[in-house]
Amino acid sequence: MLKPFTDQSPLQPQAPGWDDSLGFRYQELDAFWLARWSEKTGWEPGQLYEHQGATLELSLGANVFHYGQAVFEGLKARRTREGKIVLFRPVDNARRMRASAARLLMPAPSVSTFLEAVKTTVRVNARWVPGYGKGSLYIRPVIIGSGPVLGVAPASEYLFFVFVCPVGQYMGGDRVIVLTSAHRAAPYGTGAAKTAGNYAASLLPQRMAKEKHYVDALYLDAREDRYIEELSGANFFAVLHDGTLITPALGSILPGITRASVITVASELFGWPVVERKVSIDEVLSHAVEAFYVGTAAVLAPITVINYQGVDHPIGTGEPGPRARMLRQALEEIQLQERPDLWDWVVEL
Repeated sequence: MLKPFTDQSPLQPQAPGWDDSLGFRYQELDAFWLARWSEKTGWEPGQLYEHQGATLELSLGANVFHYGQAVFEGLKARRTREGKIVLFRPVDNARRMRASAARLLMPAPSVSTFLEAVKTTVRVNARWVPGYGKGSLYIRPVIIGSGPVLGVAPASEYLFFVFVCPVGQYMGGDRVIVLTSAHRAAPYGTGAAKTAGNYAASLLPQRMAKEKHYVDALYLDAREDRYIEELSGANFFAVLHDGTLITPALGSILPGITRASVITVASELFGWPVVERKVSIDEVLSHAVEAFYVGTAAVLAPITVINYQGVDHPIGTGEPGPRARMLRQALEEIQLQERPDLWDWVVEL
């Protein structure tokens, strides 16, 4: 059941200390945004609904259950030292959602509608944005094929919704493993789309990695089983002996917004040489002095060990490197308005 959210009175603040030890999990807060699309009406105006106890009623034949029409995004709202609430590059999330939806033959809201939904949802749940330095409000926009289908075809109806959850650190760990029995995506597949099925396919490799005491699987390409692609939910970077920052070229990997930001900060702010190209696992193991993974949830975290063909290979000294620390610090300072935002990435609410 869905109940329209009608409480326009100021929300009561959270008790002091509620955000001292945040995990990373789903929670029902005050309100979420939902809009519907049909072939006859297109996108109807969205609105807020009560989040507590909310459930979606879907047909047993809903496309999302059978043919997997589902795409999503992830971004964060954070509180600055001055108490402002800020978003980071939300327009890029909107554009990527439209690209992902197009790959799955789904309608997507306009960039302006996406931004309205995100901003409105964050504002009405503002009391849940953690205090400065304590975490963030994770924002999850989703589109699913809700119309019933029997036989492989697009749905005739879709839902677009946005909910938020206060979160702390995601992942955390600096050891990864290459699993020769798993690939994330293939050329000309859906690797560049943020579709739910990609993440479902990563669940088993990720569990296998964790059972071996690694934070995640590091995937190689499906064609030659030689070139690094990405982790289950994060992009990959390495620093070579000559100071060049390298990262796998786009194609069958997700065009990460944090990835794009790191490339810009490294090249334009620090003046480092940055190259997007094929990156072989052998090159990284023999020539990299640092490696790290990046993503909206993970931010930027070092990789100190890569297990390949059953052998642990330390990267560089086997300790987190200085360039990764510099990049993370600069990125977070930009996001929190503590360093000049030269690219107009930060959006205040």
